[in-house]
Amino acid sequence: MAALLLLGLAGLPVTAMAEVSALVRITPARVMAMTSHLHAYGTVEFSPEGGQTLSLEAESLVSQVLVAAGQRVQKGEPLLRVTPTINDRLQMDQARIAVRFAEEDLQRLKGLRDRQLATNAEVQAAAQNLARAKANLRDIGARLHTLQSGALRAPMNGVVESVAVHQGDLVPAGQPLLRLSKGDQLRVLLGVEPEDVTRVHRGDVVQIQPVYGGTSPVAGRVTQIYWQVDPKTRLAQVVVPVPANPALLPGGMVHARILVGQGQDLAIPDSAVLQSQGRSYCFVAVHGRAQRRWIKTGWQEKGWIAVKKGLQAGDQVVSLGNYELHDGMALRVEGGQ
Repeated sequence: MAALLLLGLAGLPVTAMAEVSALVRITPARVMAMTSHLHAYGTVEFSPEGGQTLSLEAESLVSQVLVAAGQRVQKGEPLLRVTPTINDRLQMDQARIAVRFAEEDLQRLKGLRDRQLATNAEVQAAAQNLARAKANLRDIGARLHTLQSGALRAPMNGVVESVAVHQGDLVPAGQPLLRLSKGDQLRVLLGVEPEDVTRVHRGDVVQIQPVYGGTSPVAGRVTQIYWQVDPKTRLAQVVVPVPANPALLPGGMVHARILVGQGQDLAIPDSAVLQSQGRSYCFVAVHGRAQRRWIKTGWQEKGWIAVKKGLQAGDQVVSLGNYELHDGMALRVEGGQ
């Protein structure tokens, strides 16, 4: 009996046997409003506008550093203890001596002129020499005024951005000592891949959030784009000014989303997109069977992904159950659609 049954089954045509099919969900490709975001990372720093780099007009010796980077200071608060150097004192002494000699020389020539032994031109030249010597003495005195007071003080309320000197440093005239910022404005420097920098424009809206999260995003707009690649990061830089915010600390790392475009685009669920050897594809239901379509995708937003090439609006795209599919496979649509 068993043998007869087997012989009977063997005689059935292949089409009479059950065909393998896959249960899938279908979502039509549709045109919808899509927003293009570019993701970038960067750092927060003080805005250079309104800040001051402090220096002294005379050579000085730093005897004590009273502040550190990030410290808030009030106008008039001492920042550094500084003293004149030996060179400063020598310059002052030489200027005083020059004034004294110029005064004596002028008096001598006036006496000679009274006895008709010197000319008015010689007296006038001596008077000019005295004027120059006094001007030089005043200039040196002005340059040494801060040193004579013993302290470099904050010219405004603000935050110490950086300190460039240490206790015991001998600092030449004009060399930066520290940088003071108002502290009410920050800027974010974002690194953007060179191939993406052309997508960014001045005025683009940016949502910024610390990498550790936990806070609401801070909004800003792109104001500058640096059209060169940083040799250290190999990225182009984008500048976004933002108001001072407790969530954004200078020196901190941030994640940003740059809004680089809005429009109507053909889109499908991102679950429908598969990858093979670096190329994107999806399956479309055609007459109850799976058909592979190679596609070119765009940006993603809220579970949808834009499709630039390979599909048309209304195509029945397999959005669930597609991982086990192969081209031409029979489909059973969820819900009997």
